[in-house]
Amino acid sequence: MTGQKRDPMAFSSKKDPPVTPQKKLRTRVDIKVLKGAEELLPEAFYESLCASGIWVEDMGRYSVVKCYPENVKTFLKMIKALHVPAEDILVTDEPERDYAELSKKYFRPIRVEGLTILTPWNKTRRDGPRILIEPGMAFGTGRHESTRLMIKLMSGMNMEGKSVLDLGCGSAILSLYAALLEAGHVLAVDVDEDAVASARKNIALNRAAVDITCCDLQQVTGGYDIVLANIDIATFRGMSAHIIDLLNKGGYLLVSGVLRRNKEELLSLFAPLSCLNAELKNSWCGFVFQKDAHGATTRRNLHTSSTDSYPGS
Repeated sequence: MTGQKRDPMAFSSKKDPPVTPQKKLRTRVDIKVLKGAEELLPEAFYESLCASGIWVEDMGRYSVVKCYPENVKTFLKMIKALHVPAEDILVTDEPERDYAELSKKYFRPIRVEGLTILTPWNKTRRDGPRILIEPGMAFGTGRHESTRLMIKLMSGMNMEGKSVLDLGCGSAILSLYAALLEAGHVLAVDVDEDAVASARKNIALNRAAVDITCCDLQQVTGGYDIVLANIDIATFRGMSAHIIDLLNKGGYLLVSGVLRRNKEELLSLFAPLSCLNAELKNSWCGFVFQKDAHGATTRRNLHTSSTDSYPGS
């Protein structure tokens, strides 16, 4: 037989098997703590995870805080520096996952001041008011101390028939609670489009009478009986005067999102208002201010008792 020269470009008629794309990996840090300790973690821990997310899994006597830090080495050093009370820490690489499904798996109902925050797939036998949410990877579930402080302050106020403005509404939990407290009109505002999209879902889930808009907080106009502001000190620095202008005479301002170290600065920013109450939870502060009905700027004595009542309650 005479050998034939084979074209190297036609070496085989068989097709190469399709290449299966490798799933992108993401690093997860699991921190095992005694049950309840996950609610007492310092603010720096939460702040480091703002852009990436956090889950809490119930493991009987323990809770496992599942974190997705942007920089794992830096995060582990921070855990050590903050003396986080970890029973165990495990670092794992996992493929990118459906985080909406993860939220269904790991989210547990949260109880704050008699209010239960849960998802449509959670089951609970607890009585009392409820708020349904669809949690995502970021905050806005009611677990953070500043949200809990706001709910505590709101629970002591008479909101029936009042106009309420929720500045920086996030997932709209505070707006929904105001609606449960029978506020006459609730407006939720946030500059972040993703937050507003999340808030719209939660408002629809609860069939609540809450209006919502996406805009810069400085663009908000009108007068309100109660303003809710769970935002950071940097934002308060730039718009405290505008927030005061949004209050009707005799109206109330409820504030949180502020660390203890910024307490005095916040009080000075809202010096034209009377400070009626202050609440502390770990490193976070919450306040109730009132705009004097006669335009006076004299500050009343500050109360710190968690059982204080407010005029009109």
